[in-house]
Amino acid sequence: MKLTYDGKSFMKDGERIWIIGGEIHYFRHPRKEWREVLLRAKRAGLNTICTYVAWNFHEVKEGQVDFAGDKDLAAYIDLIGELGMYAMLRPGPYICSEWDGGGIPAWLCANPVLRFREDDPVYMAAVESWFDQLIPIISERQITRGGPVITIQNENEYPGGWDESMRRYLYKINEIYYGHGIDIPILACNVHGATPTTVKINDSTDAADQLIDESMILTYNHHVEVEPVYDLKSKQPNAPLITTEFWCGAPIYWGNQVSDWPNRLDLARAVYEYTSSATQVCYYMFEGGTNFGFWGGNNIATSYASGYPVGEGGKLTDKYYAVRPANLFIAHFSDYIMDSTELQDRGGMTCEEGVRLIVRESDRGSLAYVSTADAKRELAITTKSGKQLTVHLGEVAAAVIPVELQLFGTSAGNGVTVNYSNLCLLACHEAKKALLLYGPAGTDGVISVNGLEYDLSVKRRKVRHTVIDGINVIVVDEELARRCWIVEEQIVFGPDYVAELLSDGALDIRVSDGTPEVVYLDAAGRPVSRAFTHKALQITLPELDSWKIAPCPEIHSGGDSASTGWIALDKPHSHEDLGVVQGYLWYSAELEWDKDGVETMLLSHTPTRATVYVNGQLCGIHAERRSVRMRDEYGHPADWAFEEITVTLKKGTNRFVFLSDDLGHNYDVPIAVGIQGPVVVGSRRIQIETFREVSPQPMSAQAFHFLYNRFYREQEPLPAIEFDLSLQADQQAFMMIHGVKAWVSVNGEEVLPLSYPDSPWTMFSQIKRWITWQLPVPTADGAKLHVRIHYAENVPDAVKENLAVYVAPQSGELTNWAWKPWDESGDFSASQLMNGQAKEEEGLVVLLPVGNRVARKGRSLKPAYLQTHFKLPDGDRPVYLQIGELQKGQIFLNGHNVGRMWAYGGTQDRYYLPRSWMKADNELVIFEELGLNPQNTSLVVGDAGDWSSVQLKFEQKEAHKG
Repeated sequence: MKLTYDGKSFMKDGERIWIIGGEIHYFRHPRKEWREVLLRAKRAGLNTICTYVAWNFHEVKEGQVDFAGDKDLAAYIDLIGELGMYAMLRPGPYICSEWDGGGIPAWLCANPVLRFREDDPVYMAAVESWFDQLIPIISERQITRGGPVITIQNENEYPGGWDESMRRYLYKINEIYYGHGIDIPILACNVHGATPTTVKINDSTDAADQLIDESMILTYNHHVEVEPVYDLKSKQPNAPLITTEFWCGAPIYWGNQVSDWPNRLDLARAVYEYTSSATQVCYYMFEGGTNFGFWGGNNIATSYASGYPVGEGGKLTDKYYAVRPANLFIAHFSDYIMDSTELQDRGGMTCEEGVRLIVRESDRGSLAYVSTADAKRELAITTKSGKQLTVHLGEVAAAVIPVELQLFGTSAGNGVTVNYSNLCLLACHEAKKALLLYGPAGTDGVISVNGLEYDLSVKRRKVRHTVIDGINVIVVDEELARRCWIVEEQIVFGPDYVAELLSDGALDIRVSDGTPEVVYLDAAGRPVSRAFTHKALQITLPELDSWKIAPCPEIHSGGDSASTGWIALDKPHSHEDLGVVQGYLWYSAELEWDKDGVETMLLSHTPTRATVYVNGQLCGIHAERRSVRMRDEYGHPADWAFEEITVTLKKGTNRFVFLSDDLGHNYDVPIAVGIQGPVVVGSRRIQIETFREVSPQPMSAQAFHFLYNRFYREQEPLPAIEFDLSLQADQQAFMMIHGVKAWVSVNGEEVLPLSYPDSPWTMFSQIKRWITWQLPVPTADGAKLHVRIHYAENVPDAVKENLAVYVAPQSGELTNWAWKPWDESGDFSASQLMNGQAKEEEGLVVLLPVGNRVARKGRSLKPAYLQTHFKLPDGDRPVYLQIGELQKGQIFLNGHNVGRMWAYGGTQDRYYLPRSWMKADNELVIFEELGLNPQNTSLVVGDAGDWSSVQLKFEQKEAHKG
């Protein structure tokens, strides 16, 4: 078997294949749910499943690769094949996907990688080692070897084609593929929209920076903006057009709300428009699933449903139903779509202004695609013969109508020609000789078959059947078109869902109170009506009314040599340097202070969220505001204030404990998290009043290497700004710059930033990073530091605006550092039972940095573990944990890490508890950062599955409905 392609489509031994795909990730669903998840996609009309392969999901620890259980990629691919679908694999090694580190393992942060996602020797050695174990799994399952895999992807949304190291990197990935027997097409989804009609490749519109190579098919990533695919086609005429990521939802960051972007109608219309431009689509995502554990990327919410067609827990959303008619059309008319050509003269058809009319012709007739983005719903279309049609577009504002279309055979007497119709094509079923059409309820339809015209009115929720020249013409409204299910040889209208085809030929269908009448077509293609009654199942969920609480002893034992588990440090190190690649981590330190009082503390280089305790009392949460921004950005300059927090000190020894959070690694490349620079008390921010602008100066090789990026490729002189800083002999200073590519020298000596990659700007010049420099310590009182900041782009004002300088006494620097791993559960052996519904005691109200208010319950806010048990809930509907008054932490169900919990901004207040992880008696453990009582915390039933499961049996001798 051989898989090839041309400018129209893929071909399996010469037979054309048309992809209608959906992205579904095995790593966001428990293995026991895989089949039902994939079946939902198949029932929506999809024939292909696309999936990333998350490297770090399989190689959590360096050299220990795991493909068992929920990580059994081979079983997932095989299941796709068993369901009769194709698979498109996207193994990265970088995947983005709003996933922790973009799939690149965090342990690489502790290795001497200088340039991620490039031809860096350390990085490439790790990639090759991983691929040596991964690619054979994919290779053995290629369609050329009898498996379902039809494409493999090189990297992901690669933004660099301008550097030779980047090009070598991409070619090396291909060589690894070839070395493991990959002989299917290699995709490169490196194309995005630049303007409404043009594309950018490798994040550039400059042809010199674009990598266009015949060894890879460039694919398009975008939402409902279709026209740029024509520009892509002009650059790659001999390859099929594919939108590998047809975005049908937006990532959700903590603090934001789930949006409906793009809305269901725009989404469905775009499917028709992509098809009219001969572009195959893969919905990203079709069913998002859940970011279990610590797997969500930086600041990404735990639920990855994000407005996609299928919500968390299997909820079929309005988007699911809205796109089904378009998917069914593609599935059943793909033979006409694949081998068609767009007619520049529209085949002689005309339409009014503002209407998008595309006519594609095949050797068996033409398809006319009509759509509009405005409010018009009745369009006047004139055919080549002069026939005037009123096309009723309905909600989606798009339709596909037949033009001299030959159906059911091509030889004389063995088929028909549909000359025209003003109704939208839905499906064509050869066995039942049925042509399915749909339109808005209450409109008048028309069809011409073999030269004779027939009227076809569209009734609300009714299946109209007319026999015309031996074919069954079925007309339904939009609602029934969205609930048309074609399974093997059966066609059914009305159910909310059709699940499995049973061994006796019956269908397992789902109905509810709102289900239209269920109608199927018998063997002769005639409609048969069935009535079903929905029997609502009353589900009584177990109450979570008995809890145990186990405080974290680390708050009071931090750094104490007599306490077990603490490990001494010479200075603070990142999580990754300490071997922690996921989860929280404890730090402790000490400070000798000469008086009681309140001071300001600066965490100079802590690119993570950290809760600070001093002498056992909560003082604040570092970077709370910044952490909720996208990736590692600052939202606006006021966020700089959150580098500092206020602490209460006593005279003598003060013990500091830091709970360092893991909100996910940056998903462009993994950036180390944790405390990585000095922490100082007594800090104050100073304003720089006077700057001097310096003409371009020569740059050292080290400076050039650090600043090297798409817009600074030659070692040319760069301008700078300067300022003077006077310090006392016992002071030290820290400088931070946000979003500017800068190089710093002090008194003529170059100063390296704290903890940063060797060449950070090569791949990600557009991302607004923050960088910290620790300035040299003065040698005498009043010594001046002459600070010079070179910048790689003409942005002196941005340097000034995004600059922050802090000074602090050297005696205020914390010492005696230690660290300790964080545990997923506490010691409940000595805990007392508590009533989860008991209200917090009245007392001091604490204002958290995020603006939330919680009662202090008469004691300090300290992290704790909560534990409760519950019986297996009745039924099969999805179950969630409603967190009530809890604020921030982690949820565990029977030892499975359900994911991050955070009440911030109301982004997510309920968390999916997979039934496949449940048993008769279940343990629920919650790590609560503030130790709050589980007030109003409860189990709730999800929206999905509120229907009855019934069997639809097909009796061929029933009275049919005309």
